[in-house]
This record gives sequence, structure tokens and C-alpha cells, in this order.
Amino acid sequence: MKTSTSCPNCKKKLTLENFEDFSSPFTMKCPHCKAKLRETKVTPFLLLVALVVIPLLIWLGITVQNFLAGFFPIVDSVPTVFVFLAFCYPVYALYERFNALVMFNKGNLHLKRQS
Repeated sequence: MKTSTSCPNCKKKLTLENFEDFSSPFTMKCPHCKAKLRETKVTPFLLLVALVVIPLLIWLGITVQNFLAGFFPIVDSVPTVFVFLAFCYPVYALYERFNALVMFNKGNLHLKRQS
């Protein structure tokens, strides 16, 4: 499996960490030359995966919060997002890593057209 690919503009390496730092597959910028990038092959597949994974992550956060509330009643008043970030972030990080690996190994990076 590839763990890096080159930027279509400046030809410098983009790593898995760079892909994990992008806020979404639609707002990718090369960290070296700041060129806007787009992926044309696997983005629809990743969006379909996100439609399945996001509800599962929400369910996981609520389940963990309910479990912890049995031991620590104060956790019931904490927003679920904070409980998720505190206890389930490694699951989310694995999901982001999966997205980056799919983009590297199956995706097609192009420069975004300037409009």
C-alpha cells in the first residue's frame, strides 16, 4: 500500500497525515504549493461510506455516554460530542486513516479548475 503520492502541481510528496488534515475530500490543498486539489475516482464511494459510518459513530458516542453515566452521573449532563472526543476519538482516527488510504491507493488527484 502506498503511504504517499505526489502533488500534480509541484510534484512534492503528500502523505497520509496531509490527507487526514484536510477538512473534507472537497477542500484539499497541497501543503507545499497551496494548489487546490480534487479527487475524481473514489470520493462518491467515500461519501456513501460516511453515510453509514457517521450514524454508527453517533450511536457509539451515545452508548459510551450512557455506560459512563451509570458509574458517574455527572457524565449525563456533558454534551455527547465531548464524551465521544474523550473516549472514542481513536475509532474516528482509524476511519480518517481508512479514507486517506483509499484515496492514495484507489484515487485520482487532479488540480481543481480555477473559476
